[in-house]
Amino acid sequence: MSRTVTLLLLVVVIAFSYFAYFNPGSITLNLWKDKVMELPVIGVVLLSLVLGSLLVLIAFGIRGLRKTYVQVQGRMKKRRREKAEELYNRGVDAHLSGKEEQAVKLLEDAVQKDPDFIFPFFRLGTVYLRQGKYDQAIELHQKARVAHPKNLRLLLMLVDDYVAAGKSEDAAVILREIIRKDDGNRTALTILRDIQEGRDEWEEAIETQKKLLKLSGKEQSEQSHLRGLQYQCSVNFIDKGEHDRALKLLRDILKESPDFIPAILSQGEAYIAMGKLDEGLKVLVDGYRTHKKPVFLQVMAQKLMDQENPRKLIEIYRELLEKMPQDVFVNLFYGKTCLRLEMIDDGFMALKKVESLGYDSPLLHALLGEANARRERFQEAIEEFRKFIDISLGMNPHYQCGNCGHTAMQWSARCESCGMWDTSTIPGLVDTPTPPAAAPRYDSEE
Repeated sequence: MSRTVTLLLLVVVIAFSYFAYFNPGSITLNLWKDKVMELPVIGVVLLSLVLGSLLVLIAFGIRGLRKTYVQVQGRMKKRRREKAEELYNRGVDAHLSGKEEQAVKLLEDAVQKDPDFIFPFFRLGTVYLRQGKYDQAIELHQKARVAHPKNLRLLLMLVDDYVAAGKSEDAAVILREIIRKDDGNRTALTILRDIQEGRDEWEEAIETQKKLLKLSGKEQSEQSHLRGLQYQCSVNFIDKGEHDRALKLLRDILKESPDFIPAILSQGEAYIAMGKLDEGLKVLVDGYRTHKKPVFLQVMAQKLMDQENPRKLIEIYRELLEKMPQDVFVNLFYGKTCLRLEMIDDGFMALKKVESLGYDSPLLHALLGEANARRERFQEAIEEFRKFIDISLGMNPHYQCGNCGHTAMQWSARCESCGMWDTSTIPGLVDTPTPPAAAPRYDSEE
C-alpha cells in the first residue's frame, strides 16, 4: 500500500514540475475590492484538483454514512417487527382463548411497537367492535389508514366501524372513496346500496344496484333486487303524493315482471289514493283473476272498509261469484265480510260452500265457529273452535313470509326478516287444487 502511495506522489510531483516548467505564467484572482492574488497557472490547476478530490471524498463519505444509517434503521425496524409479531401472536392466542382484556393490551402494544405492521390493527379493531367500543375502533383504523392509505380491507373495516356506530353517512363517504379507486368492488357497492336502502335513498340505491347488476352479469338475484328497489321507490312516490311518477315506475316494473304482485297491488292503491276508486278496484280484481292470490281480496277489503264502503265490497264479491262460483277464496272472503257486517246466514252459507269444496284450513274453522256461535249453535261452534282455538287469527289473519316463515300483522311487499320481496302469504290460504265435482252441502233453512 505504501509503495503505491509513494509511486502516486512521485507521479504527481513529476507532472507538476513538468507543467510548471512549460507554463511559467500566473493568473490574477480578484478576491474582493482592491484585493487581488497572483497564482501560478499550475497552482490553480493543483488547487482545483485538490478541491475536486475533497468534494469526491465528502460525497463518498456522505453516501457511506447514509448506507450505514439505512442499515442501522433496517436492523432496528426488523427488531421492532419481530417484537410486534410476538405481541400480535400472543394477542391472537389470548383472543381465541376468550381473554379479551389481555388480548387488547397485547394488541395495543403491538400497534404501538410497529405502526407499519397492519395485522394487529385488523384484530384489535375486531375486538373493539365486539366490545362495543366503536369510537376506539374508528380512531384505530383512521390511524392505520395514514400508514396504509391504499389498503382496501382497512377501508372496509373502517366502514364497518362507522356502520356499527350508526354513522352511515361517514360510512358512505369511505365507500365512495373505495369505489373511486376500484369501481368493480362488489363488496363496497353492496354495502353502499344497503346503506342507501336504510336511509330510504331509493333513487340512489337503484343507481348503485344497476352497477352491481352490470358487474354480476345480470344474475337473477340482482335483477330481483333491482325490481324490489324500483318498487320501494314507487311506494315512496305514493307516500309523497307523486302518484304519476309512481304509476310510471310501476308500469315499467310490470312490463319486465308482470307477475310481481306488490307492483300490481301498489298500482291499485295509487289509483285509489288519487281518488280513482273504480280504476284502482279494477286493477285489484283483475290481479286476483289473473294470479289467484288472496292478498288482492284482503287489500281490497281493507281499502273499502277504511273508506266505510262495505256495500261496494259486497257488490264486487257477488260479481266475482257470478263468474267463478266455485272459487274458494272469493267464497271465503265473502263469508268473512258477511260475518263482519252481521249478514250471518249469507256468511254461513258461503263458508259451508268453501268446506264442501274440499278446502280445509284453520281460518275456515275459526270463521265457521264464529258463524255458529252467532247462530246460537254453540255445540257446533265449540267443535269448530276445537279445530282452531285462536279466533283472533281467524278474524284477523297474520301474514307469513313464504321464504323464511316470519309473521306480521300487516301485509308487506318485503319481509322485514329476510329482506325478500313478494313472499307475503296468509297462513292457511294457499293455492288449492281443482275443486271436486260433488255438489255443495250446507244448511240453508236457517
